[in-house]
Amino acid sequence: MKPMIGLLSDVLPIGGYHKGPYMVGACVFGCMACLLVALLPQHLVSIAAVVICLCCTNLHFSTCDLLSEANYAEKIQKSPKHAPALLTYVWFGMTLSGLAASLFSGSLIESVGPRTPYLIAALPIIATLIPVGMGFLEEQKQTGQDVQETRTRYCEQWEVCMLCFLMFGCSVVLFCCGLIFEDPVVNAIVAMIIAAVVLISFSLVLSPLIAKFNAFVLVSNIVCLSTSGASFYFYTDTPAQYPEGPNFQPVFYNTVVGTLGSICSLAGIYFYQRYLSSWKYRDLFLFTQMLASALGSLDVLMFARVNVKLGVPDHLLVLGLSVFEPIVRQWMQMPSIVILSHLCPEGMEATMYALLAGCSNLGGTISSNLGAFLLDRMGCLPAGKIRESAQFENLWVAAAISTVLPLLVQLVSLGLIPDAYQNERLVHDRSDATAGSLLRRWWGHDREGYADATNSQVDSPEHADPEKEGRICS
Repeated sequence: MKPMIGLLSDVLPIGGYHKGPYMVGACVFGCMACLLVALLPQHLVSIAAVVICLCCTNLHFSTCDLLSEANYAEKIQKSPKHAPALLTYVWFGMTLSGLAASLFSGSLIESVGPRTPYLIAALPIIATLIPVGMGFLEEQKQTGQDVQETRTRYCEQWEVCMLCFLMFGCSVVLFCCGLIFEDPVVNAIVAMIIAAVVLISFSLVLSPLIAKFNAFVLVSNIVCLSTSGASFYFYTDTPAQYPEGPNFQPVFYNTVVGTLGSICSLAGIYFYQRYLSSWKYRDLFLFTQMLASALGSLDVLMFARVNVKLGVPDHLLVLGLSVFEPIVRQWMQMPSIVILSHLCPEGMEATMYALLAGCSNLGGTISSNLGAFLLDRMGCLPAGKIRESAQFENLWVAAAISTVLPLLVQLVSLGLIPDAYQNERLVHDRSDATAGSLLRRWWGHDREGYADATNSQVDSPEHADPEKEGRICS
């Protein structure tokens, strides 16, 4: 839904404002949904009503999240040198808030029931209206002429609008297939077809710089095959279910490991800003992927039970991974967010951010389907049954594949990442998202745009060495 929300907010401002009114409306719907779930008697709330309310809360989260992202993408376009620092501030706050929610939600549900958290959640939702109402978004009111110019620009770049509808349709198809078909082979085939359609479509209609990085992110996310469906049972099966396993208690695996991971994510964001925000994109992506693959190899050793043979306790190894994996994950995530903000042309921030981030998220969904197919082929189908040790015999093979593939893909596709620093401007002011695209060049409509799009970094005055310009954020 995010691309559709972004397109709507960009071309249909309310009262001359693209973001504030939509955020206000989303907050009202989200708050009402939470209050209905929390306060209505159970006999008056049907399952369908609860589902609708949850959809409203998700719509609120998606709308506010996207328009906030579009807002800081706009700020980054105006002041690229502050991009890493700004996004560090944003994501540190989000991670800290998530940690607080994780710490208190479990005990809250146990003590007062599952409805009260929705009542409490209504407070921060409605509190969002305060900064929006006070003008913290710093939106400039659009005149009728400004709105008409924006719509004309979108009409000229109709391909971007088509991508929004394509993303929405592909997401619906993928979701429906997951509900209808239980066969992982069918879901994997559908996922691969959708991956091909999205990859080809985005590569054809977007400008070369944007299309290349989008292809890199999509393929990189797809090959990170998820094995969580089997690894969860590997860690939490009881001795009767998996005698040779770690047999972790749910409290340890969910609460202790999860909380430790959230804390270390905060550390990862800090270390990124302190030491890695001045790196080039290519160097940082390659470095973090090598670290991630090295840590993934430890998972392989655990699934193969090699650590037990070496005398390394399961608890110690998992706690160690819980410290380092979230840190590396943040180091991989932060430059991706920075570059997505840089790649959003002025006036199209909401739509383009939604498209690029949505494409990345779609890659993760496709990865889950392909991971389920891999586990099925490997015979790793645990279900928490008694004596299911045989289900984990090939889990280490699946983990090894999901560890090696991302590194190989990154090595061969490193040229798709811009060779630029994280505080450099990547696109011109008012540049088109489709300038110089393959489709336009095939039609012979945009030869000059191709030269501008491919040379945007060189032409930009901000392409100079950041150290010489004193633009590195410390």
